[in-house]
Amino acid sequence: MRLTLRGGREAVIRLVVTSLAVAVGVAVMLGVFSLFNAYQGTTNRQCWECSPSMTAAAGPADGATGPARPGGRNEQGMPAGMKADGTVDVAVAKQAGAKELWNFSQDFYQGTELRRLDVAALTADAPTLPGMTTVPAPGEYYVSPALAHLLTTVPSDELGDRFPGHQVGVIPRAALYSPDELAVVIGHTPEDLAGRQATEPITAISTAKEVKGTTTIYRFAFAFGTVALLLPIVIMVGTATRLSAARREERYAAMRLVGATPRQVAAVASVESFVGAALGSVLGIGVYLAVSSQVAKVNVTGTRFFPAEVSPGLLGYLGVLILVPALAALAAVRSLRRVRYDPLAVARKATPKSLTAKRLIPLALGMALFVVAVSLPANDNADGVVYPSLILTMWGVVFAGPWVTMWSSRLLARIGGGAATTLAARRLADDPRATFRTVAGVTVAVFVGTAVAGVLPTAVSAQTSGQRAPLTDVLRLRYDMSSVAGSGGLTPAQAAATLHDLRAMPGVTPIPIYVTADTSGWDPVGGTPPPIGWTPPADYVSCADAAALPVLGSCPPGQGVSAIAADELFIDNPLMLHLPVMGFSQIDRVSGSGVAASAPADVDLSKLDVTTLMVAASNPAVLERARTYLDLHAPVLIGLGSPDQWSTNAAGPMTFGEVASVRGEQLAAAQQMIMFVVGLTLFVAGCGLAVATAGSLVERKRPFTLLRLTGTQIAVLRRVVFLESALPLVAVSAMAGLAAYAMALIAVRSLAKGVSMSFPLATYSVSVSVVVVAAMAVILGSMTFLNRMTRSEYARFE
Repeated sequence: MRLTLRGGREAVIRLVVTSLAVAVGVAVMLGVFSLFNAYQGTTNRQCWECSPSMTAAAGPADGATGPARPGGRNEQGMPAGMKADGTVDVAVAKQAGAKELWNFSQDFYQGTELRRLDVAALTADAPTLPGMTTVPAPGEYYVSPALAHLLTTVPSDELGDRFPGHQVGVIPRAALYSPDELAVVIGHTPEDLAGRQATEPITAISTAKEVKGTTTIYRFAFAFGTVALLLPIVIMVGTATRLSAARREERYAAMRLVGATPRQVAAVASVESFVGAALGSVLGIGVYLAVSSQVAKVNVTGTRFFPAEVSPGLLGYLGVLILVPALAALAAVRSLRRVRYDPLAVARKATPKSLTAKRLIPLALGMALFVVAVSLPANDNADGVVYPSLILTMWGVVFAGPWVTMWSSRLLARIGGGAATTLAARRLADDPRATFRTVAGVTVAVFVGTAVAGVLPTAVSAQTSGQRAPLTDVLRLRYDMSSVAGSGGLTPAQAAATLHDLRAMPGVTPIPIYVTADTSGWDPVGGTPPPIGWTPPADYVSCADAAALPVLGSCPPGQGVSAIAADELFIDNPLMLHLPVMGFSQIDRVSGSGVAASAPADVDLSKLDVTTLMVAASNPAVLERARTYLDLHAPVLIGLGSPDQWSTNAAGPMTFGEVASVRGEQLAAAQQMIMFVVGLTLFVAGCGLAVATAGSLVERKRPFTLLRLTGTQIAVLRRVVFLESALPLVAVSAMAGLAAYAMALIAVRSLAKGVSMSFPLATYSVSVSVVVVAAMAVILGSMTFLNRMTRSEYARFE
């Protein structure tokens, strides 16, 4: 301990630098652990929106037969109290033990999901949402804080009119997954809600956890991101704890030569590293606590976390306080193997073997395997090839880095001139592995960032670009997806009233799609297969109405009605929406080829039900007014089950752009997650570069000082240090960026034929420039240290 704390100025500087480097690594690790804990807390939240416990299934004797409906319904019959028309017999439901009437639906406001729950208490102990103590009384509703803010700032005819009654409170945090969530719980009388289709009699609220399709992906991404961050952090901490390693090896070797045992030398080394790492861990915790309020604002998965949930927890704090110093001490002991077994070995050094082009083989194999993977059909087998190819390619970039560094140094020696170029090229060629190790983290981050910048923005923009662009802000509703018997759409009378009101709204253009009657007698709700030879009823659209959206297709001159493949408009993957759809009865979603169809000349649309309704609006405010009207006067009532199915099953008033945004949010969230990891990796790698550069200067204090004594100018030494760090950084980063761009281009052209890559060149260029400039600034920042340590007055101590 005395040697560590009283070993002179050099020992103090080494201890301070080590502590600062460890502090940065610990603060970053605590931030990642905090966000992961917050995500875990969100996914462990009680999913009250999930399928609740309903009354026992009624059998045929109860007059409530029917197949299974979404939300956990029994295949032998509907829950007791449910009628065939989708309404509820309150008396029967209460007799069967129902405590509450429940009607959950999904709505949207300007592209943001809005979760709506209409409830009516049947008993005094009716189930309540987590954190709430009572069910809203009739005419009252509770809203989330984010929705409460909107209700005070948005005109009521665009949002507030959708909710009957008045606000009496705010939904507590325990029932929300994010402070940005839009949710409302509305109270009704039992008689009012019982007559609303898709209402269910329930006995209890679900206690299951909310599991979305991306839950496992995010958990894997956090784990992968943690490992990706830990690697450069470990490298940085290891580099910091080995600052001036050569000088310390000489000191420890001298101790061994004068009689110190290997155990005594190991004790000195481990205590020195342990003290620096322990001080750094304490300082890192302090840094994290100072910036924890800003960490809580980081948006990793597309939604913010509640600040109270963003914490590493007691185990996180104890982990860094115990494990980081212990691992640092272990690394220090392991690094002294030469000193313990052969003290004289520290004076014997040899140039490593020259690298060969074989180091390019993993990179070439990875890219070739990726080409094969993206050419395979999309299935689990293809995924089993894609992931190994990506891992092999990333490892190939790192494995090829020293070889690229070596050849870059040789090229520098040929085209460059002067002492600085010669010295830098000689050292780079002498040990390219050690030189590349300092910039490996930056290289990996550049590879990942380039690949993400090429693939994900293209996938997001392709869903609402090209032919699909005119449909982005068009509402779509489908009235024949309810599992209620006889619900084929709006009746002619309902359709006439709805269309009249919509056309009277300024800036609103409705496009109704009509369905012919099914004369086969088969009921899809009956649970029996369709008869042999059955074909779906035909869908028709007025040519005059469809003229408002030319992208749907066109009619020949003189034709008033056209057949339309309406089913193709309701698909959760916009990339599989093939246009036009008029003049076809159905369209193959893979090839895009359609089955031509025509409308009879004598068809009378005014006598047909409206099964699908599209609404175009002149601006977002008009769009929300139309959506509010439809919510009140022509709602789509569908029983919803798992939250993971809402976005794909929702047939309510969603725009085509909102349908695309549901998938786009997953891609954008994945992009945000990856870029978050890339950003932190760059930060840590930059810190590691600073530590490695400083360590390299300390280790070469003697030769640099001797060079200055022999007349070498300080400017020459500065150029040497700059070239040694900048050349591998630029050369290998360029290789990684080109490889990632090529893979992104291959992926886009193979997986999304006909879609051009939307590479954000301007943003990418700025980002890469900032990274390179920041790395150069780190390197240049060490120049002042170089000037001080090579002064001639210090030469006598060498």
